[in-house]
Amino acid sequence: MRSFCLLGPLEVVVGGRRVLVPVGKRRIVLAALLMRPGQVVGVDELVELAGGSRNALQTAVGRLREDLGAPGLVLTKPGGYLLDVRPEEVDVHRFETLPPREALALWRGRPFSDIGCDALERDHVPGLTEKYLATLEARIEEDLRCGRHEQLVAELRALTGRYPTRERMWAQLVVALHRCDRQTEALQAYEDVRRRLADELGLDPGKDLQLAHRQVLTADNRPRARNDLPGDIADFAGRAGDLEDVLAAVPSGGVAITAIDGMAGIGKTTLAVRAAHRLAARFPDAQLFVDLHSYTAGVEPRTPSDALLELLTALGVPAQEIPDGVDARAARWRAEMAHRKALVVLDNAGSAAQVRPLLPGAGLVLVTSRRRLVDLDVAHTVSLDVLSEEDALGLLGNIVGDKGSVEERRAIVRLCGYLPLAVRIVGARWRTRPAWAARDVIRRLTEQRLPELAAGERSVAGAFALSYQQLTGEQRKLFRRLGLHTGEDWDVYLAAAVIGSTRAEAERVLDELLDVHLVQQKENGRYRFHDLLADHAKASVEPEERTEAITRILDHYLLGAEDSTRRIDPGRPRFPSAVTYEPVDRPVFATTVEALAWQEAERLNLKAAVYLAAYEGHYRHAWQLPQRFAHHLLLHGSGRERVELQSVALAAARALGDLKARAEALRGLGAAYMDDGDPKAEEHLREAVGLMAQIGDLGGEASVLGLLGMMARERREYDKSMEHFERGLVLMRQVDAPAGVANALHNIGINHAELGRPEQALAHMREALALVADHGDILEVAVTLHNIAHVHFDTFQDDECLACMEKSLDAYRESGDRRGQALALGEFAYWRYEMGDLAAAGELAREVASLCRGYTNLPDDQAVLAAMERARDHVGQISLHLALSISAQADGRPAAAIGHLRRCLELVKVRRWWSEHRLLAQLSLAHLASGDREAAVRYGEAAVAAAGSSHQPRGIAFAQSALARATAPAAPSP
Repeated sequence: MRSFCLLGPLEVVVGGRRVLVPVGKRRIVLAALLMRPGQVVGVDELVELAGGSRNALQTAVGRLREDLGAPGLVLTKPGGYLLDVRPEEVDVHRFETLPPREALALWRGRPFSDIGCDALERDHVPGLTEKYLATLEARIEEDLRCGRHEQLVAELRALTGRYPTRERMWAQLVVALHRCDRQTEALQAYEDVRRRLADELGLDPGKDLQLAHRQVLTADNRPRARNDLPGDIADFAGRAGDLEDVLAAVPSGGVAITAIDGMAGIGKTTLAVRAAHRLAARFPDAQLFVDLHSYTAGVEPRTPSDALLELLTALGVPAQEIPDGVDARAARWRAEMAHRKALVVLDNAGSAAQVRPLLPGAGLVLVTSRRRLVDLDVAHTVSLDVLSEEDALGLLGNIVGDKGSVEERRAIVRLCGYLPLAVRIVGARWRTRPAWAARDVIRRLTEQRLPELAAGERSVAGAFALSYQQLTGEQRKLFRRLGLHTGEDWDVYLAAAVIGSTRAEAERVLDELLDVHLVQQKENGRYRFHDLLADHAKASVEPEERTEAITRILDHYLLGAEDSTRRIDPGRPRFPSAVTYEPVDRPVFATTVEALAWQEAERLNLKAAVYLAAYEGHYRHAWQLPQRFAHHLLLHGSGRERVELQSVALAAARALGDLKARAEALRGLGAAYMDDGDPKAEEHLREAVGLMAQIGDLGGEASVLGLLGMMARERREYDKSMEHFERGLVLMRQVDAPAGVANALHNIGINHAELGRPEQALAHMREALALVADHGDILEVAVTLHNIAHVHFDTFQDDECLACMEKSLDAYRESGDRRGQALALGEFAYWRYEMGDLAAAGELAREVASLCRGYTNLPDDQAVLAAMERARDHVGQISLHLALSISAQADGRPAAAIGHLRRCLELVKVRRWWSEHRLLAQLSLAHLASGDREAAVRYGEAAVAAAGSSHQPRGIAFAQSALARATAPAAPSP
């Protein structure tokens, strides 16, 4: 708990602990920062207020942080300091958001009374005092409306004595005396203030005083204005921004119409009533509330004519004067409201047609609805979202106190979907069941969420059911079937597929569901359910449509994965699809970039579809889906995820008893294990190659042989590796698979390069390049050019290397594979480093880090590395650590470079993606730069020893150069 109080003696509470801030600079700085919470206050301004120098200010801020016991509260920013607190935690700012009576309770005396800064008092106390007096007058106005005039007379006598020129207070005194039937005293009070205003200020009484005087003269002693508002909710929590939005939208004159919309249970009525109570003083003639019952169980929606009858009656219009017919009643309603300062809450509206006749020509109207009233001319619209976690915790705490731990309460509000109605129901049930512990509430919500969210006549499911009942058949069908979707969100193509419609038809129905807040739109073209609505939609599915709906969902994702992968990797093996329902419309991928973007957007949905298929017994989808988008997971380094999904695929294939399915799933899982550095890869791939041979699938057999060849190469078993690749090449030519032929040639070329045979390497790679270019496989073009550049680099052909690498990077950019681009650029940075151009290498290395942050959407390098570690992306980690080491060396930070290089050494033992001798040589140079010549020699010797078994002339030369530099005599001191 935190609070900061300036309206009286300074009071500070942080973490539930009272904090004493000593008088002096610290107190002045704190007060200045509290007046602008969350904003930067300039150093010069603070120095001027607190006195002294910048150094003295810096010392005062440091000590203030110690006083507060929370270093993160006072933040250093460019040009000044910022107090990281919310305005509602500071009484000065809370004062302006509370109802008058609550606000006045915050006022404990003269503001800044013990701060000790004349400038702060001069700048702020007059304005705060004026706000206090205006709020006090508003509270008195409320008391007058509630008939408390007798109790007010003594208070108003004292106030007019203390503030003799406050006309509104005098007017309130005149009215209070008049309502107590003390007309003579009322007239005398008016005369006293009239004379004082004339003598001291040369002014006549203003309109408030004149109106009060006229009431006395005309004996207008009417009872207080009509107030039909429901009571304000005592445990109202959160919605500070939404409430401010509503309050700020009310102009000083004319008619103001604000529509508050949102899903069932979101708190629309609660917010409208809270706002109406806050605004009541500005609309003293009437505060009316009409429930239009558009979403009330068992009650017919109110017709405009009936609602107008209620409103006119509330204004005191005699029954015999109320005309028949909606148009005539609407005209009389507008006439009655024309000269009144009144506010009207039209709750639970169902349509613009229901509301439009009820709109007056003056005053304030607050309309609440589950529907976006897009065809109603309103001045302002507030669409409510669920509560923030903090506000939901506040609401739960208001109901149950401090039951349970903070983490348990977080789990409870999360299970409630942060929906106010759900939180209120759970809180009410928990409060009335003393035997329940927090874990009991969590268990019940986890096991059967919607049934638990019911108490008496209130239930979340019931509220949702009323919205569902008002849908058309088409809308209901889409709503129900989308409930079976288990992913994060969906696009319009999925919606079209699930009901078998065109894209345009599905988009129209989605818009209609969006208007009634039964679906949410995350961003343009992406939709989702609130968690509780998803539960309700799923529970509404008809048994006879369940299988078809699930199949349509799975078909959509399988076809999307097939089409996008075909664009990304045209040479990937194909097999008959498990699709049952061909969609009317499906995504079209004109470029590799579009295909990659679709797979990235749908990654979590594709994963969810695999598990849904396996759970529901759709085993053909369950094994085929992971094969269709495994390449995407490979490109993004999602090793752990790939293993999980391919394991599901293999289990599904075995359940089917289909040898082809089993062989494909074994290949997929074997490849995933291989990239994860898991020795189980070999057994899975050997079983796969045996099955492929058994069923006569030559292309599949060749593909698995290629994977076995890559594994053998990692173990430096080049003879065995070459045997696998050459056998695969023969089979690929037999089945006339150009992409497969290119892949085999490419791998044979890599083997030749690693064996120190650059001419054969280049010949095979160039032949592969021609094939993939003809095939239009831009990603394979990028990879092949990359490896050709590598051969040139290792043979000191720097111009050819750089030219080839630029082409490779262009192809990576064209393909949209940002991870591949980052990996290639990382190697390019290293080549520049080994060529001796450290400045260029450092610049490229920084670009690598930026690319990694971009494609992972993470804020810093450590977060990226942590995410790669979780995903078991060994290659990505090696590449980024390598880039960061080069960047550190370029910036003159050898210690940081050493840390990154040591981590690289650990990783290459799991996945041999980088030459160990090159890392050892780098470590030698980094240690030399740090002044540790002994370590430099040790690593240099290790580099030379490791390079001796390689066939990379440049790598050997680099290791020898590093050792030579480490062992060279130190330069004499100047």
